[in-house]
Amino acid sequence: MPVLIVIAIYAVRIARAPLDARLKKRHVGPLTVTAGAVVLYLAWDWLRPEGLSTVYFVGEFAGVLSVYLMSCTLVLATRLMWLEQWFGGLDRMYRQHKQYAVWSMLLLIPHLLLHFFSGFDGSQYGYDHTASVGMGHVLGAVSAIGLLLLVVISLGQVGRILRLPYERWLFLHRLTGLLLLSALFHGWFLDLIIGGSTPLLGIYVTMATIGMIAYGYDELVLRHREPRADYSIHRVERPTPGILDLTLTPTSRTALPVTGGQFVYLRVGGWHEHPFSVAGTQADGSVRLTIRALGRGTGKLYTDVREGLPATLKGPYGMFDHTLGGPRQIWIAAGIGIAPFLGWLTHPCETLPRIDLFYCAPTADDAPFLPELAATAERRPELRLHPTFSRNHGRLTADRIQAVAGPITPDTHVFLCGPASMVENLTRALHRKGVPRHHLHAEHFAFR
Repeated sequence: MPVLIVIAIYAVRIARAPLDARLKKRHVGPLTVTAGAVVLYLAWDWLRPEGLSTVYFVGEFAGVLSVYLMSCTLVLATRLMWLEQWFGGLDRMYRQHKQYAVWSMLLLIPHLLLHFFSGFDGSQYGYDHTASVGMGHVLGAVSAIGLLLLVVISLGQVGRILRLPYERWLFLHRLTGLLLLSALFHGWFLDLIIGGSTPLLGIYVTMATIGMIAYGYDELVLRHREPRADYSIHRVERPTPGILDLTLTPTSRTALPVTGGQFVYLRVGGWHEHPFSVAGTQADGSVRLTIRALGRGTGKLYTDVREGLPATLKGPYGMFDHTLGGPRQIWIAAGIGIAPFLGWLTHPCETLPRIDLFYCAPTADDAPFLPELAATAERRPELRLHPTFSRNHGRLTADRIQAVAGPITPDTHVFLCGPASMVENLTRALHRKGVPRHHLHAEHFAFR
């Protein structure tokens, strides 16, 4: 109960804070998941059968909570557009998706260890030695090992070591629902708490049903109902090795309502779909995408794409939007992270605040959009451009930002897009300089 009170106090503080409504909404999703976990514990503690040891109860609830979080990951994988506003955009939804999956796996540790201490029976009742019990253990082992492997290969460092192609990773990731179903039956067959309480069994089944409906929607419905439009590759440029600059024009009357800062899923021919930030739009519905060839898929796209090829765009997604900020803003981009900022700067009739834009790259040769940005800065006096080349200037720091852009006042909003390490380091450093956390906005563009 005290945890629910803390959650309620935090929710009231967010509701009363002088924030844009979109910033307030992004707290609702994580708070709801956290509150759901607390309510789940209270129900399990209140309705559990008599005679079960505390060790057994804690171990079993760790397993139930693991299943709950994994069900949440399936809901967050659905790419439902109405849902992303409650998490702050699809990129943040996927970030929470990964965190819930990791926490779900960590909860298996106390689930297994405490069972060893409680002898796996938890009470005087023990287990009936039936076929369902043996099957329950097998299903538990299969789900635990399978889900653990899926989480491990989704970690950044492991993914870089394995060099697993995106399409294979995505195929394996689609097994999550089946492994969760295995875990659900494992709990149904073996959990004495669920078996001894009809209300808890009902809660467990409801939780399972929500997760499996989300999985079924993702597998069977999403690909047919997701907003999409047909395009043609109108322009192909390769400004530097490994960088692709595409312009796509709609081939029908319907074009996606895309704005700079959002991202779309691109599919060209038989090439698998992949999310890319929108680097600009035009009045005729054309969409500009800037792409870095980082893996096998994007490398093949870089070499094979040509003008005239048909393409499909799905979306748009994301809530990385400079209109969340005030009249004083600092934009920080590294590498291909310049894409959303290009989209904002080239948006027709866009009114901009006073901006200091830091464009980070190893050298000038690695900053292919610098001439375009320089020309934009000449036309728009509200924009001050600060190219930062790490081989000459060193890495960008909060002190350097303050020295170049001037004092960072409490009303300054900062927008960051680039490698995760840069975003995290600068976010912490700028917060120490006095920038409130809700004035620090970042696009978390890591989808596995």
